[in-house]
Amino acid sequence: MKNPPIYEHLLQKLVRVYEGGLDPGLTDFQMPAAAYTDELQLQAERRLLRALPMAVAHVSQLQTARSCLVHDALGVPIMVTRDREGELHAMLNVCRHRGTRLVEESGFCKLRKGFHCRYHGWTYDIEGKLLDVPRQELFPTLDRNEYNLISLPVTERFGFVWVVASPAAEYDFDAFLDPLQPDLGPLNLESHVVFRRATTTARTNWKIVMEAFLDGYHVRHLHHKTVGPYFKDHRSYSELTGPHVRAIVGRGGFLEAAASGSIDDIRDIATPTYVIFPNTIFVAQPGFVSRATAYPTALDEIYWEHDLIIPEAPTTEKAREHWEVNYELIQNGVFKGEDLWVCEQIQKGLRSGANEFLTYGIEEAPIQWWHEELTRRIEAE
Repeated sequence: MKNPPIYEHLLQKLVRVYEGGLDPGLTDFQMPAAAYTDELQLQAERRLLRALPMAVAHVSQLQTARSCLVHDALGVPIMVTRDREGELHAMLNVCRHRGTRLVEESGFCKLRKGFHCRYHGWTYDIEGKLLDVPRQELFPTLDRNEYNLISLPVTERFGFVWVVASPAAEYDFDAFLDPLQPDLGPLNLESHVVFRRATTTARTNWKIVMEAFLDGYHVRHLHHKTVGPYFKDHRSYSELTGPHVRAIVGRGGFLEAAASGSIDDIRDIATPTYVIFPNTIFVAQPGFVSRATAYPTALDEIYWEHDLIIPEAPTTEKAREHWEVNYELIQNGVFKGEDLWVCEQIQKGLRSGANEFLTYGIEEAPIQWWHEELTRRIEAE
C-alpha cells in the first residue's frame, strides 16, 4: 500500500518525537475516580451514544439483498437491512401495534420477505413498510402509512455501516465522519471482508476500556508477552481530528527505518490507531485492520465487538491458518487477554476507594482530550 499523505504527516510527527522528546505543551493530569462509578453519569453517556453514528458492521457482512443485522448493544433494538436495489435501511425492531420484538435473536440473518409479528400477525416489508394488518376492519381509523417501522439514520462509509440509534429523518454523517476521510478513505476497506467477528463481555466501565486505546504508555508493559516485543523502545504521537483521535506508535527500529527514506507502507514500521468518537477503536495492522467497539451495558460492564478485516477471503488452508493466527493473537491474546483483563482489574480497584483520583502522564494526554469532548457533548445535550 502506498502511504496516503496523512500517514506521511504522522511519520514526520513521530520522527520528531523520537528526536526531540516529549511535547513541552503537555503535562500530567488527574481524573476523579467517581467518573467511572456514577450511575447518572452513565445514563447521560448512553443517551449520547444513541445520538451519534455507530459502526455496527462492515459492508461485507450486509452485502447481499435481504441480509439483516439485529443489534441491541446500545440499549435500543436496532435492525439494519439491505433491499433488492442495494439500499440500506435501519429501523427499530419493534412492531407498531403492541410493541412486540419482531426478530428475536441478535446478530446477522437472512430475510425471506420481511418481518412478521408473531403476536397478531402484522407484516412489514424489508424496508419497514407496513404491508398487512389481519382483520383491518378492527382498526377503522388506522392509516397504514402512519404505522411503518420507526426508521433510523443509516449510511455506508469507509467500508462500514453507520447507524444512529435515535429516530430522525436525517443525520449529518459527513460533518461527523469527514475528519477521518484522509485516514480511512485511502485504505479502500469497501473491498475487504471480515475474517471473523468476536463478541464478549467484560466487567468494567466503558471509559476505562476507551482509555486503554488512548494510551501509548502501557504497550511494552501490559503487552510484553504478545505484541510488546514488536514495540521495543517505542514512542507515540497523537492528535485530534474533529472529535476523533488519530495516533501512531513506533515499532522496534522505527527511527532507523524512517531515516532510510524508503517506507512503502508505514504499517511495516509503526501502527496507526484511531479512537472514532466516542467508543470505536480502529487499528491499522500490517496487512489487515481491526475495528472494535465497547458498548456500555451497565456501570461496570461492557459488550465488546471486534471485526478482524482482511483484504480478501482466504482461498487456501494456508491462508486461513495465517489469519487464524492473527485473530488469536489480536482478539484473545491482546484485546481480551490483556486490554480487557487489565480494565477489569482497574474496575475492581475503583470499588476499593483507594484512589480518589487516577493519575495520568504526558503520553496519556489523549485520554484528557477524549474526556473533554465527552463532557462537552453531554453538557450540550
